[in-house]
Amino acid sequence: MALVLPIMIVIVVGFVGMMLELRAENEFQTAVDLAAQASLVPPRGDPVDSRADYLYAFSHTLDPSGGENGYLAVTAPIECQGAYLEGYVPASGPDAVTCTAEADLDFAHTPISLLWFWTVHLRVTAEAYPPAYRQCLPAAAGAPPEPLPGATATPGAIPC
Repeated sequence: MALVLPIMIVIVVGFVGMMLELRAENEFQTAVDLAAQASLVPPRGDPVDSRADYLYAFSHTLDPSGGENGYLAVTAPIECQGAYLEGYVPASGPDAVTCTAEADLDFAHTPISLLWFWTVHLRVTAEAYPPAYRQCLPAAAGAPPEPLPGATATPGAIPC
């Protein structure tokens, strides 16, 4: 009986630590995925609004209730890159917007740190492809749309 209780405590704490780690990892991946999708909401070539949208989506998706505040810390801010954000579609066709963020998962200030005393480093990358209707630059009222700058027509190109 003297050995059963400590072994059970170790198993329970290890299991709870693994559940919390998976929950935080899933939540972090979801926040980056949603930020990648949010970067495509503004029209092509509007990096200021795209940045504002993906930062808002990331910060408001990453546990707005504060459940992981004690042990999940974002170490590198989210950054999104892609041709869509710069305002062009490459000759090879639509390019993905790629968002990347990093965080550390540390249980040092929780009871789980008795057995889970190391820091887990998370690096998450998500890709999102712009929808077909966003591939043309908006034209001025009454003017025909301008061709894409520096891009040649690709098979299946979207007419403006």
